[in-house]
Amino acid sequence: MDNFRPLSAVLFFYECFRVLLLAVFWYVTPLVVSYASGTNEGFFYLPYFVYLSANALFPLMALFVWLRPAEYGNYLTLYMAGKVIGVVTFYAWEIFSSREFPGAGNLVLGMVLLGAIIFVSLADILSVWGAWTLKNKFRHACVQSRDGKRSAESGGV
Repeated sequence: MDNFRPLSAVLFFYECFRVLLLAVFWYVTPLVVSYASGTNEGFFYLPYFVYLSANALFPLMALFVWLRPAEYGNYLTLYMAGKVIGVVTFYAWEIFSSREFPGAGNLVLGMVLLGAIIFVSLADILSVWGAWTLKNKFRHACVQSRDGKRSAESGGV
């Protein structure tokens, strides 16, 4: 199972980076928007931090898969489902509520933030592909070990 560790580690470090990026995004964006609008009031959007707390589970899942792949490899399906739901939800939210997007009053800020979030969502799609690859490797390794045990039990025939 050690040959799966590099891809599992990449998933874990990406998820840590992603959660950190989301935390900075949801904390810094309102500060920049309030400064740009001239109100100079620092605040952050609490509903978006609730979204962030749900996303904090992804680094934990990736950490468990990295540290103990044999026990937690089956959770990759849940990881992929959560990522797909998150990406679809983001694009649906962007289509239907783009006026409520932080920074909508400032075109440059809005485009930078939107570009960053689209980049993260595309990276999420890549992480789904990586998790799919990892799951297939786990499945292939389990089948090979099961076939090896059967041939050993039958006397190598």
